[in-house]
Amino acid sequence: MSGVLFRNELRRHRRGFLIWAAVLPLLSLFRMAEYPTFYRENRNAQAALEQFSPTEIELFGLDSLRLTEIVDYYGGRIYSLLLLLGSVYVIMLAATILAKEEDDKTVEFLLVKPVTRSSVVTAKLAAVVVYTVALNLVLFLAVWGMFAAFEQEGYDLGTLAVLSVGSLLVHLAFVVVGFLLSVYVVRARTVYPISISLVLLAYFLLIVANSSENAGWVRYLSFFAYVDAADIVRNGAISAVYLVLFASVITAGTVLSYLTYNRKDLSA
Repeated sequence: MSGVLFRNELRRHRRGFLIWAAVLPLLSLFRMAEYPTFYRENRNAQAALEQFSPTEIELFGLDSLRLTEIVDYYGGRIYSLLLLLGSVYVIMLAATILAKEEDDKTVEFLLVKPVTRSSVVTAKLAAVVVYTVALNLVLFLAVWGMFAAFEQEGYDLGTLAVLSVGSLLVHLAFVVVGFLLSVYVVRARTVYPISISLVLLAYFLLIVANSSENAGWVRYLSFFAYVDAADIVRNGAISAVYLVLFASVITAGTVLSYLTYNRKDLSA
């Protein structure tokens, strides 16, 4: 029964996934297509930085990137946008996939079937995770193809892979946050603005952390800061501290979702 529910959830949300999986690579393509011209017009990193305002350089850490190199260009101009928009998609999907059963008054019909609450959580969470992984795989392949098409001096595929892993971890973290939110908030009109606000807040905290040396501690409050492009390009890896934080958030959020949903009073 849980397998049937899993397949139903995949079918139900397939159209939304296909839209996001088409739009995000297209947005990347428009910006990546500018790279050859950007490279020709800015033969060194300092000249490239002069194309941006001091505020942009400070907020997005562009001074730590060599923007004439395609990986750095991607990290500075495209990566954060994909992180942000992808996070909006996955948290909205995760935040409604359980809640809509109560909001649509179908939860009673669902639970009279030979299926446990834990099986319901597993099937729905698995569907969200599948689409999250699939979205990141599509983005990785699309960007890899763009690198092959537009690169001027070669690039480090390993760094691109680490950036892609970072994107997946951020999106999985927001999946868990959204899923946990769906356990507590059952009205779509409420859960949508809350989930989007959480993503925007996390992005704002990244900007705050980048704009002031005294606000470095704020980085621990934003998933986006864990996979800052400048840090990954500079170090070639994600900090072990941030990997532990990701693992802790994802594990704790998942366990709490199961425990809470199994104990809550469902509104039929």
